[in-house]
Amino acid sequence: MRIEGELVEAKFIKRLNRFVASVEVDGVQELAHVPNTGRLKELLEEGASVMVRKYDGMERKTRFGLILVRKNGIWVSIDSANAPNRIMHEALIQGKFEKFRGYGEIRREVTLLNSRFDFGLFSEGNEFYIEVKGVTLVENRQGFFPDAPTKRGTRHLEELAKISLSGKKAGVVFIVQREDADVVRPNARTDKDFANALKAAAEAGVDLMAYVCKVDAEQRRMDIVREIPVVL
Repeated sequence: MRIEGELVEAKFIKRLNRFVASVEVDGVQELAHVPNTGRLKELLEEGASVMVRKYDGMERKTRFGLILVRKNGIWVSIDSANAPNRIMHEALIQGKFEKFRGYGEIRREVTLLNSRFDFGLFSEGNEFYIEVKGVTLVENRQGFFPDAPTKRGTRHLEELAKISLSGKKAGVVFIVQREDADVVRPNARTDKDFANALKAAAEAGVDLMAYVCKVDAEQRRMDIVREIPVVL
C-alpha cells in the first residue's frame, strides 16, 4: 500500500488531546492531527522522530497529520483510522489471502445485526464478515490490542460470534502496523471485556488472523510481509 500525500520529517513535542499533537517542522511548532484514539504512550514520546503528512490547500483545522513514528530503529504507522482498512482492502482485491479467495463481491462497511463491519465478502450464498483492527502496541515482540478500552470493539466481537453461530463465516484480522511482532494477544491489562469477548468469539468459530506490515518511509509504502498467530 502506498502512503499517500507529501510526507515531512518532524519532531514530536506533545499530545494535546486524543486528536491533536504539537510537532516541530523545520524549527516551527505546528499542530498535527492524530488519526488514532489509542494511548500510544510508548510511541509518542517527547523528541521522537516522526513523519507528518502535509495538508496545504485543504480546509482543515491542522496543516499536518501525524502518520509515522520512529521507534527502536523502525517506522511504526499510527494511522489506525485509515491504514489497516486500506491495506486489507488492497490485499483482498489482489487475492493475497487464500482464505478469502473465491468470493466474487467485496463490500466495505457492511451492516448486520446492530453493527457495521469493515468488510463483507459474498459469493453464491456464502457470506464472510470481517472486522479489521490496527495494532501499534508491541512489547518484547508481542503485539497487543487494544491500546485503550474499546466498547465498540467488544460489541463487534459479540456480534461476530452470533454471525458465526448462525452458520455464516466471520473473522477478525489484526493488522500490525510495524514489523517487530511475532504474535498478537488481547490486551487484558487494558480491556478485560475485549479479551474475554475475543476468546468467546474464537470458541464460537470466528476466525482470528494477524498480519505484520513493514513500513518503508523512504519508499512511502506499508506492506504485509507475513502472517503471525493470534494467541489467547
